[in-house]
Amino acid sequence: MNFLKATGHSVRFASRRGLVNVKPNSITQKASRFYSTPAVHEAAKKEGSNIPWAIGSFLIFGPILFKLTSPPPSKKKSEEHTSSHVHAIVPTSTADEEKTTEEEEEEIAAPVKKVQKPYVLVGAGTASFAAAQAIKEKDPQANVIIIGEEEYAPYMRPPLSKELWFSEDPEVGKKLVFKDWSGTERNTIYKDVSEYELIEDASGSDIETSKVKLLLNKSVSKLNVEDHTVTLNDGSIIYYNKVLLATGGQPKKLPTQTESDHVTTFRNIRDFQKLDKIAKDGAHVAVIGGGFLGSELAVALAHRSGKENMKVTQIFPEDGNMANVFPGYLTKWTTSRVRKLGVDVKDNSAVESVSTDKESGKTNIHLKDGTSVTVDHVIVAIGIEPRIDLARQAGLEIDEKRSGVVVNAELEARSDVYAAGDMVSFHDVQLGRRRIEHHDHAVLSGRHAGENMVGSNRTYNHQSMFWSDLGPEIGYEAVGLIDSQLSTVSVWAKATAEDTPAAAAASEADSPRTAPAETATGSVTNAIKAKESPFQDEKFGKGLVFYVRDQKVVGLVLFNVFGKVQEARDVINGGYTSDKIDGLVKQFDIYSKDH
Repeated sequence: MNFLKATGHSVRFASRRGLVNVKPNSITQKASRFYSTPAVHEAAKKEGSNIPWAIGSFLIFGPILFKLTSPPPSKKKSEEHTSSHVHAIVPTSTADEEKTTEEEEEEIAAPVKKVQKPYVLVGAGTASFAAAQAIKEKDPQANVIIIGEEEYAPYMRPPLSKELWFSEDPEVGKKLVFKDWSGTERNTIYKDVSEYELIEDASGSDIETSKVKLLLNKSVSKLNVEDHTVTLNDGSIIYYNKVLLATGGQPKKLPTQTESDHVTTFRNIRDFQKLDKIAKDGAHVAVIGGGFLGSELAVALAHRSGKENMKVTQIFPEDGNMANVFPGYLTKWTTSRVRKLGVDVKDNSAVESVSTDKESGKTNIHLKDGTSVTVDHVIVAIGIEPRIDLARQAGLEIDEKRSGVVVNAELEARSDVYAAGDMVSFHDVQLGRRRIEHHDHAVLSGRHAGENMVGSNRTYNHQSMFWSDLGPEIGYEAVGLIDSQLSTVSVWAKATAEDTPAAAAASEADSPRTAPAETATGSVTNAIKAKESPFQDEKFGKGLVFYVRDQKVVGLVLFNVFGKVQEARDVINGGYTSDKIDGLVKQFDIYSKDH
């Protein structure tokens, strides 16, 4: 390396001091850095007056140049020739406490490990649980915090109105364990709290752990998108890397509903436990609502009534059960089956008001037709409202028509702010902007958001499904837009003993309601034309209902047809027109072999 460049000195700097001013020769070209060994000028031999100057310059600048041009001493040399002005440090510790110079240097140089800013998941439901799993799969060392208002770790909601009511265990309300249709025992809570790192406040965000952190009995009161902070209801602040809003929804109430221990909504574990205690000893329970939740609860309570000598009444203003979802004829048939199970169904009955007699403890449901129903307890199950107050406070865009947080194709509402589950309004490539309130969507959107939070950046284009079982004879699964206001085309076939929810699940290795979305294949059979009135003969108990909008198939209900969810997804994603329905029916194989 050229010495002039290495030291920052220049030839001009040296010549001004009278050091060297020679023409390059073979020696100086090869060893330009050795300024102490230049060729002697001829004039020096003739003029003695230059000798003292040369000697003086050599004596003054020679040592300096020697020091500057000397290579750095090796470690061994430095130990042998210690400068007199450097004091050696003699260790006074015992032998087992001594550290070598190398160890000391390593200790000083070792970087301090800093806990990364967390991925904060607001809401302790299915969407957040799925997101946490996805983040940890992509980045096992990620700092993940789930914040939930309840005292329970993330759990699944469907069993609260379904399987738990069919448990034979008298302590089901405490254990929260159920058997699915295949007989497998499962817990409503996804993972025990011992599998999380429980933290008590915002300070726990800095704890170093490989587990997902869980902060219970806390809510987020403020989200600051610019500062990347969430403020808890106790005033403490957590700085986040990225945040997921998965706050779900809250139950709707009757317009005239007042606070009462005898009139409650149904949404969480506490609601289930309370109703589980009430639904015994000859109680009379009324369910207001004829949709998914109301119908499931009515049937579940009717099943319990056979053991507890209970009475169950279901009240709603529509023409029948699931009237907002099923075509009219299917609504009437379903209602007849719900009545057959022991539910006193009062359709076309609008509630005027609800009041409780303090002396008797009885609750009176006053209907708009002037009649009333007296019961021990009322469950209001008329839908949910997305919890978007936090998003609105943060200035996120709100879909006022659907009451959801608007997100892009990657489920991102703003930079580093994602949303999933019941409260998200997203764009469906096939069906347009949507907001979905079902379990499968919570799982899929939560997982997708979690993957994108760690850099996947994939478009959310999955067609989620939903399912419901109304007793042992009725089970359906659906994909897409299911709305009774749409035109429908139905195809029906005779049911067999295998066409029930229990029989179908028992014959499958993986339940279609929990298995991942994979391409499935089914045998092709000869399709026949559907009867216009399929339920004149009760043997016609399974079929397909295609929902059509603008001549395009946008939804599909599989009524007592199981294991064909992926085929239904393919139909919706294919964008088929209604004139292709005859051909589409074949892949669902709904006809028996001897047809």
